[in-house]
Formats: sequence, structure tokens, C-alpha cells
Amino acid sequence: MIYTSGTTSRVKGVVLSHGALSTGVRKYLARVTLTADDVALIVTSVSRPLALRCQVLPTLWTGGRVSLLRTFTVGDFVAALRRPPVKTFLTLTPAGLGQLMASPDFRGCDFSHLRLCLAGGDRVPTKLLEAFERLTGVPVTEQCGSTETGPYAMNPPFGRKKPGSVGLPSHGVTVAVVDERGADVPTGTVGDIRVSGPGIMDGYWNESAMTRKTLQKGWVLTGDLGRYDEDGYLWFVGRRKDVIVRGGQKIAPLEVEAALSDHPAVREVCVIGVPDPAVGEAPHAYVILQPGADVGPDDLRAFVASRLAEFMVPAEVRLISEMPSKGPGKVDRELLRMRAITSGLIEQVPFFKNASDDFLRDIIPRLDARDFAPGEIVIHEGDVGDEMYFLTKGQVEVLRSDSPHRLAVLREGSFFGELAILRDAPRSTTIRALSDVEVYALRRDGVLQLARSHADFDQYLQAAARQYATARGPADS
Repeated sequence: MIYTSGTTSRVKGVVLSHGALSTGVRKYLARVTLTADDVALIVTSVSRPLALRCQVLPTLWTGGRVSLLRTFTVGDFVAALRRPPVKTFLTLTPAGLGQLMASPDFRGCDFSHLRLCLAGGDRVPTKLLEAFERLTGVPVTEQCGSTETGPYAMNPPFGRKKPGSVGLPSHGVTVAVVDERGADVPTGTVGDIRVSGPGIMDGYWNESAMTRKTLQKGWVLTGDLGRYDEDGYLWFVGRRKDVIVRGGQKIAPLEVEAALSDHPAVREVCVIGVPDPAVGEAPHAYVILQPGADVGPDDLRAFVASRLAEFMVPAEVRLISEMPSKGPGKVDRELLRMRAITSGLIEQVPFFKNASDDFLRDIIPRLDARDFAPGEIVIHEGDVGDEMYFLTKGQVEVLRSDSPHRLAVLREGSFFGELAILRDAPRSTTIRALSDVEVYALRRDGVLQLARSHADFDQYLQAAARQYATARGPADS
């Protein structure tokens, strides 16, 4: 039983029989020729399908050796490559591959014994494939799979590859691309990918409803989208849940990412859909530039505008230094989406600029965005403190009934309400909007849970309590 990551939904236990695993290994080895001399370097959790079913079990089955890294960093990976025994077999996610190719230390390694490098989990940019082959002399073998199915398609490891595709159906596996009714779609048409074969799961542990939804008449409904070309090669288009619908037009993020990746200044890119009141959803792109590159967001939007339909051009391009990860080298699209939705919070409130990804994952689903017009009361004096507020737009004034004067004006980036929550006390002031105001509210139970889980947030709250406790004079109230 192998558990899925549960990054965007509840963790599910995938039940796989010994027969499914052993049959899958034998059929995998019919296409991926390994020997007792092979040494596989493994940087993902051994429970992930890319590691377990494509490296650990096949390599050990043939008498080879595996070298395990606890976590993926460029430095640790390079050090492991340089340690004996000599590594002959690598698997990497596209993001991990991109990080390695940007490292001078990796480019200085000895690849004379390398025979095979697999990549899966997302699309590998063409220029990254070409750069790796130039460096190592070994082409990257792209493939696709899941915990529920194992690897279901791959480019021939030692034969003709089609860069950008995920290759041919794996040996002994049937892969269908179908429409909403389950009928096969014509060549070149995008549809849902369904997989059948002896290596698929029996179901989800104690999840009969989810099993019925995902496993139907011997087929696993993968949630992946793809198309076959005229040569029978499968092209992965993306996850159905990641498709962006902009004004009724469907956008596959991978297509936009491919166009942006063609720019010589772009090292890594991820495109996500963000709610938009005018068109439903709009594509936003997060981009990491090559070292020393000097281009701006508008330059990149203009670049893809000449290559894509107008509705596919990102509404925003944000330059970042690091992609958030939900595994070794696998981009966390959901976290990027949450960041985009709450960009005002992250940009305006200093604490959030340096907050950890784990903290953002925990807090963002708890937040409630609210708007107030000039003159509206945000907090009434005497209310029992039940929510903490983050001011991301506009200004508010702080008033108290026993004072004829305004006590303070709070601007974008301010927090308020936290002291009442910490002390379980009534609000001591009234907060009124001076202009159009946007705040994010976080309920008391959420504040306390986050403080228990994240030391840096707890330290902020305690510092705020000390500041209020020692405040002197009306300006500090």
C-alpha cells in the first residue's frame, strides 16, 4: 500500500498486489535493459512510482545496486555522483533536471559511465533535453505514470525518441485517449488518458467511493490529458484539474510553459490559473531567469504573444528566484495558485514576504477576504476578539470612545486584532475604514493553531503582545 502525497486533497492509500508490482517490473525490464553492473542514484522517496517501480525494484531485480539520497539538493546530488560506485542510471523530475543543469558543479561531473536518465512528473523543456544530451552524451528518456498505474508510457530508452512526447505505451499496458463518453478520440485530438494492464492498483484503501470514481471496468481514469500522434507516440498535455478556462476558452498550462521556455533567458517556468472576475480564470506565469539574464515581465509577455493565441497570453508574469516544491524537484502548482490569489497579502504585509511555504500552505485556506467602503466599521469597540486582520489595501483609523481624537491611522501591511485574541479580551478600540479597504480575516482558532505549529508566527504574536503591554501614551494604544 503506497500513499499519495495529498498535497491538494486527502491522502489516499493505493493498494497494489505483489503480482501487480512483480509483473510491472518484468514488463518494464522488457524495454529498459538493466544489468548487475548498473548503479541507480535515487533522489525521490522510494514510495514514489518514479523511484520504486522505475529504479529500485527493476535495478535490484537484475542484481544491480541503488544509491539513496535522503533529500534532493544540487550539492548533495553532485557529491553522490562523484562518490563510488560509479552511477549509470539516473531519474529526475524536470524541475530537478533544470536545477542541476544550471549548476557549474554538475556540469563538471564525469558522465562517461552514464547509460540512462529518466525524467517524469511534468514536461521537460526541449532546450533542457538538448543541453543535457550535449553535456552527457546521453539523451533524457521521458516517461509518464502514476502511483495507481505505474509507468504507462515512455520513449524507447535506447531507440527513437520524440522529444517532448512521453513516448509509446509501456510494454503490456493499454493506454486509451477518450472523450467524455469514453469513446476513443481521433489521432491528434486531446482527450482523457485511461490506463489498463496487469500492474494497475486494486483500489484505494477504505475509499470505496473514490475507487469507483477512479477505477472503472478495469481502467484507471488518470486525470491526465493527452493526444496520440500519427506514429502512435503519446503527448502529455497536462492534468485536467490544471486546465485554465478563460472566457470559455480552454488553456493547457504546458503549452504556455513551452512557449515561455523557448525564450533564451528563461530557465524554469510554471503557469497556473487564477480566479478573475471578468473571464473566470486567467493564466499567470511564474518564471525563473537564467543567471545574468535581464528581461522583464512585459518582454516575456510580448515574446509569447507572437507565438500563442491572444487568450493564452499570461495576464501576469512574475519573476521569482525559486519554485515551491511538493517533492524532490516537483513544482507545487497549488501553492503558486494560492500565492497568486493572495498576492496583495504577501506583497503588502512584511511578515508574509519571508514566511515559509509550509506556513503559507497552512494559512491561506483559512483566510477570508473582505472589503469595506469608506466610513464602514471593521471592528466595534467592546467586541470580543474573534478574528485577526491583515490590511492589504487602503487605510483605517483607530478610535476609542474615551478619547476625542483619532488614536492612529493604519496603512497597508498592518495587522490588528491579534492582542484581543491572545488575551481573550474585548476589543479596546473601534476600527473604521478611511478609504476603500481590503483585509484578510483569520479566525481565532486558526491563529492559535498556526501559533502552535509555526514558531516564527508565534514569536511575532508574542512580540506584539509585549509591545502593547508596555505601550505608553495614546499614540501607541
